[in-house]
Amino acid sequence: MKSLNRFRVIYLAFAVPLILAFISWLYFPAIAQGIISNVFGYNLVEQVANPVWYWIIRFFYSWYTFAGIGVAGVWIVAAVLARMQRVKTKHEFYPMVSFVVPAYNEEENIVRCVTSLFQCAENYQGNCEIILVDDGSTDYTYEVAFSAAKTLHMQHPRVPCKVSRLMMNLGKTEALKTGINKALGQVIAIVDSDSEWTPFTLKRLVDYMLSNGKKAVTGYIHPKTEEAKDKFIVALQQLEYSQGLAIDRCAQSLGNCVLVVPGAIGIYDADLLREILIEVNIRSVTEDSEITLEMHKRGAKVGYLNTARSDTHAPKVLRSLWHQRLRWITGWLHNTLEIHVDLFRKRTWLSALLWYSFLFEYAGAFVDLAAIVAFPLLFWFAPDSLHFAYNLLVFAAYGLLISFVNQAVALKCAYNKFSHNGLLIYMPFFPFLWLINVFARLRGVIGYLFGSRGTWHPTEPF
Repeated sequence: MKSLNRFRVIYLAFAVPLILAFISWLYFPAIAQGIISNVFGYNLVEQVANPVWYWIIRFFYSWYTFAGIGVAGVWIVAAVLARMQRVKTKHEFYPMVSFVVPAYNEEENIVRCVTSLFQCAENYQGNCEIILVDDGSTDYTYEVAFSAAKTLHMQHPRVPCKVSRLMMNLGKTEALKTGINKALGQVIAIVDSDSEWTPFTLKRLVDYMLSNGKKAVTGYIHPKTEEAKDKFIVALQQLEYSQGLAIDRCAQSLGNCVLVVPGAIGIYDADLLREILIEVNIRSVTEDSEITLEMHKRGAKVGYLNTARSDTHAPKVLRSLWHQRLRWITGWLHNTLEIHVDLFRKRTWLSALLWYSFLFEYAGAFVDLAAIVAFPLLFWFAPDSLHFAYNLLVFAAYGLLISFVNQAVALKCAYNKFSHNGLLIYMPFFPFLWLINVFARLRGVIGYLFGSRGTWHPTEPF
């Protein structure tokens, strides 16, 4: 009986945001009309609208209402439930962990990365080793890494650190294979060389993995920058990551269906990871999502933990941000539509998430693009252009309010504060990053259809 009541509560929790979305969809037009009449002093003169114009308006209104309140609310509920379901137990044995760090032209960041891993190892109750693999860098990555490894090992003698060098640039996947083949641990932690783990991240990840029976676990990625002049673009990415990770990825873990364990933070069962790298030819430019989806094919449970954090250097200029998003999108299309297309045919939560990503992220991008093109025309052909403009103003304010609420919840989940470092003040500018993502998805889809499978940009590090 208790189990039945619990399921009823869960279903009701998921229904609440959908009910709120429906109430908003039903009654807000009347509320908006009241605001226009009482605040702006403008009374609508009844006119017959063109049916095509009317139904286009109704479509956009319905889409954004249910996406902003209903769908976003369902994700928040799932994220909360995922956090509540975590099991915490004490462990008498902690497996050995091998950090594998692939690096290419990272002489400026490699010391901070390695230093953070030594600190993680000192706070971990089991044994650790660190393996750095320089993938044929053209700068002094190898020399800086070797010097840092030697110095830090003297300060932390119980943590061995090996530095390997590939004589030519073979790509991140080959660098990973080199490091993993040298690893001795039962758990492998993969860390991008421009990322830094917080001191207790490793312990938290392994605790979560052991307590909840996962084969891979990832955590929260915090985009960072040391330069004040780069704050604007990085702050927008911090807002985006709090939504995409602290809410969406956490929600995915409710069904053990985290879609990607990113290179910035992730631990894996070493045997399963080696099995995949031996049996599978990893060929996409987003090797992390390809490996994760391959784990799902083998029935592995993949989890997410908000309290485990990696600080990573985010793109600071538009050119780098554009190339990053284009690589992510093209790699995702390659993985889901070609390499792992069979996952769509399975009746699982993973399949449902994949279909969702295409409906709301890719098809949704084309809806957004259509809205950008359509609204000037809708204004032009509106029966009452001034009334239409007032409606747009009211609905824009309402949408911004909903976005502030959703974002505040995401920041609370990510940083335990509703406005971490004043990030909410950047919310009015978030459509700028939204536009970049919309056009990157459009460009990625077109490129994929014409045969592009993505490349690492020549100047882009791992």
